[in-house]
Amino acid sequence: MNSIPNVQNDPAQLHKLAAQRQLYGTAKRILAWQLILTGPIATLSALFAIAYPEARPFVAIWGATIILVDLFWLSEWQKQKREQGAKAQESFDCDVLNLPWNQLKAGSKLDPELIKEQSDAYQAWAVRMPTLRDWYPIEFGQLPLHVARIACQRTNCWWDGKQRRHYGVVVLSAIVVVLMLVLAAALFASVSYRDLVVVVLIPLAPMIVTGTRQYREHTQTAERCDKLKEHANSIWAQAMSGASAGRLKKACRELQDEICEGRKRSPPVFDWMFRRLRNRYEGQMSFGAGELVAEATAKLRL
Repeated sequence: MNSIPNVQNDPAQLHKLAAQRQLYGTAKRILAWQLILTGPIATLSALFAIAYPEARPFVAIWGATIILVDLFWLSEWQKQKREQGAKAQESFDCDVLNLPWNQLKAGSKLDPELIKEQSDAYQAWAVRMPTLRDWYPIEFGQLPLHVARIACQRTNCWWDGKQRRHYGVVVLSAIVVVLMLVLAAALFASVSYRDLVVVVLIPLAPMIVTGTRQYREHTQTAERCDKLKEHANSIWAQAMSGASAGRLKKACRELQDEICEGRKRSPPVFDWMFRRLRNRYEGQMSFGAGELVAEATAKLRL
């Protein structure tokens, strides 16, 4: 009853999804360097300071330097790639869901040359990632476009909130474990409480700052996604009550604005976690899609 299953697999749309993954992939690699510098290297620096007290001032300087590099360079670079990835995804969604581009919220579209460049670059590692085809559940093709559009947006919000809440717990757990291990090593080496600041807290400060920021951002994004999903549910209820297609499209465009804004602001999720969670939750997502189709079929007498 709608063209979503076909349009989403059009080569032009697959190029946009490939460009999105490449741009987000770059953002993830930058994040990986941030975490390496603020995690393993910071931990080794703290352990080095425990073993060699004379190096403690240099280790403290190193920790402060990493904080500045992360704050003024790596974070800004990651943000730029993340926003470009969000634009590529927004362009895909607007075409597939038949929504107008909102320049005020999304800014200018990415140049087609950049889409092509990033899409070609993605092919080098595409084999390691899930397929780009059938981005939205094909079951939604059975629904009228103004109804299927809502179902696709709701699925977006559900999936993003699910993976980010799980990811935030992993990040927080890692911070606590590393901090406890280093503190235990310092106490075992009889480091005085006064020296703990120089030996442990300053070297691990980059990890604590970056990890806490990651946890907070992912948790806030998950909460935001939950609110957007509830809003999608309210639009769905309007659709089930027979609201006009024009009214529903306007509501979906407003919801899409918030989805796009969240993508631009949200930190990336590493591919290994994405693949693991996708395998775990794909069955739930498919079941949910089937339930939505069944409800619409019954209430709208399709």
